[in-house]
Amino acid sequence: MFSGMSPTLLPGFKSARPILLLLLILLVRPSVGVAAEALPLIKPDEAGFDAVRLERLHAFTRGLVAERKYSGLTTLIIRDGRILDWQTYGERAPGDPLQPNDVFAIASLTKIVTTVGVLMLIEEGRIGLNDPLARYLPEFTEAAVLTSGSNQPPTFAEARTPITIKHLLTHTAGLSGSTPLRNPQAEPPPRPNGDFATLADMVQELALHALQHQPGEAWVYGPATDVLGRLIEVVAGQPFDAFLTERIFRPLKMSNTTFYVSTARQARQVAMDVRQADGTLRSQEPRPRQHPWPSGAGGLFSTPVDYARFAQMLLNGGELGGVRLLSRKTIELMTLDHLHGLAKPTKIYPVSDGFGLGVEVRTDVARSGWLGSQGSYGWNGATTAYCSFDPKERLIAMVWAQHSPNAEFQLYERFNTLVYQALVH
Repeated sequence: MFSGMSPTLLPGFKSARPILLLLLILLVRPSVGVAAEALPLIKPDEAGFDAVRLERLHAFTRGLVAERKYSGLTTLIIRDGRILDWQTYGERAPGDPLQPNDVFAIASLTKIVTTVGVLMLIEEGRIGLNDPLARYLPEFTEAAVLTSGSNQPPTFAEARTPITIKHLLTHTAGLSGSTPLRNPQAEPPPRPNGDFATLADMVQELALHALQHQPGEAWVYGPATDVLGRLIEVVAGQPFDAFLTERIFRPLKMSNTTFYVSTARQARQVAMDVRQADGTLRSQEPRPRQHPWPSGAGGLFSTPVDYARFAQMLLNGGELGGVRLLSRKTIELMTLDHLHGLAKPTKIYPVSDGFGLGVEVRTDVARSGWLGSQGSYGWNGATTAYCSFDPKERLIAMVWAQHSPNAEFQLYERFNTLVYQALVH
């Protein structure tokens, strides 16, 4: 739980568990606002895990920190809605130990949250999965596709089909801020201090760029989820960050999940470590926000206990603690592979993985080489933040750091193996 110790590693001390649970709840209570609520605790053997085998995971993560490969790591394993193992190792900043309720920049794990917001609007009948994006964001009406090579003057072709909301959710829209402007005479919005002032400005410029490919023809990772954040703003008639707070964070009691780390919480913010050319780690001063505007693709900060509640809501089929955000059938649609049939399903994945609506989906366990289950899903963030969902085993596994480059030393693969090898029932 702290400094690598967990109540789940104290066999024979059942009488102490209520006291330890109370201590955990106190530890995860934020300094301001509504209290965050940890999921219940359970001993590993009561959740089908072998505590002795789990020590292999603890030794691995403890070793990464001891060898200064990572400055700090936190791991969290949940089965059937109960925490069976929660560890923290190392520091959140030089000389400052990492704590269970510290605040992390979660980067692209934000995308799953944004996806849930879009799916909620679909369930309400306010938008449709196959609706043209331009119906809500008219700046995308005149989409054009780049047809020339990188070393040639840019040439463009008209998009044969409109960009749809589903294209954004599956990263098949072809959006990229790195392609040339489809109209060289266009004037993009200003960037004061090097960044856009608003989410609307960011999306407005993105719409001026050519697409990398025809909509729906290929998977290319890019800024599509930021456009979904703007879509939510327009359809819901309120700022994107306010929508997430009102419709997701507050109902799920995720009181530490925001696009801005308040002054009261900055003391709990974990510093980013960057690997230097000489192999050492350099700690960077934490930033209280990623952009002046709320990035649905990667701008959220959260805590392990907050994100665990969000993750459990998804694994429960859209509900947690009597609060339902999505239907079970919507979660089923979200976690199917929507890239089946594409000539080139993805740009970066092996053939074992596909992509659903906002999440990576394991379609072939044997070809993946990873332990796990068919139909498991999840994602990770560039700050080194990983969350995996296994509906078959009713399992959530998370490992977080603040570290660049992402997932050095095969962190995610080794973590995944060490979790599953301890699952015995």
